[in-house]
Amino acid sequence: MLWATRISNIRLYQYHRPFFTVPHNFRTKLNFSSLSQPQGFCYLDEDCDDFLPWLEQKAGAKISSVLSIGKSAFGRSLFASKSIQTGDCILKVPYSVQITPDNLLPEIKSLLGDEVGNIAKLAIIILCEQKIRQKSEWAPYISRLPQPGEMHNTIFWSQDELEMIRQSSVYQETINQKSQTENDYLAIKRALRHDPEILGDITYEGFMHACSLVGSRAWGSTKGLSMIPFADFLNHDGATEAIVLSDEDKQDSEVIADRDYGPGEEVLIRYGKFSNATLMLDFGFSLPYNIHDQVQVHFNVPHHDLLREMKIDLLQRHRTPPIKDVNGFNSSSESFTIKLVLILVS
Repeated sequence: MLWATRISNIRLYQYHRPFFTVPHNFRTKLNFSSLSQPQGFCYLDEDCDDFLPWLEQKAGAKISSVLSIGKSAFGRSLFASKSIQTGDCILKVPYSVQITPDNLLPEIKSLLGDEVGNIAKLAIIILCEQKIRQKSEWAPYISRLPQPGEMHNTIFWSQDELEMIRQSSVYQETINQKSQTENDYLAIKRALRHDPEILGDITYEGFMHACSLVGSRAWGSTKGLSMIPFADFLNHDGATEAIVLSDEDKQDSEVIADRDYGPGEEVLIRYGKFSNATLMLDFGFSLPYNIHDQVQVHFNVPHHDLLREMKIDLLQRHRTPPIKDVNGFNSSSESFTIKLVLILVS
């Protein structure tokens, strides 16, 4: 059994992300969920009544008997349709109904080189399925993915809005993400220049939106990346222990409840141990009380410092263990544990 984490969007640059405070006038852009979210009863999403039956028919297996699709204060989510006990398996999504780079059309796959990664390849799959609309075998899923105006991660912020977080490394990472997306877009356009009808009139804005969908919804898997229908309706809670698990023997992805839920309660999982900076950069929301928040502290040990080697050795010994995501991003390659020592004086 392997655990999966939701990837963060195009995370190819080796920066350690600090926590940053979101300006007050940005609050209306954010879709806060998880710890700040009221655990009230849901409104069933009537537009999705046919979604789970469609997916189960496509999978030829039961996906879930205890979850239903509803609307929370922060968008579409999954809610308990009946009582759930700690340890219950609340959903199982077979690999056969997950979208991976293997679903890329052979005629496109043969034209793309190694310079185009899995995020871009999954984005192309989404664009191909969007192009054929209701003729797509994935239409019930693709049509329910967020529209551009519903996404709030920083790659969609205007330059004026980004200027307000210029002092944060999130600013530079957003610029880097845009640059990487543009490079992938140009590489794909070059690869398909002799057969432009394959994708049709693909625009940079459309490609950026598709990449952001993948970056905020795909999960790390043995196939590299997977879009997991139904499971990706689950919202994030950084404090929960419930995660997506991939079972190679059973060939499915599943979620085990880490607490009891009553009928109508929103069911939450953890995307990863992400700071607010990462959540804002890649998913477009932040949490008021995030136990995984981080702060960046710069150390400069001059070469002429007689204690340079000793200081570097101390820093290396007390560095937090690195946590890598599916893209090889090292979340703590330059981070160190800071211990707070309290001295009691009687």
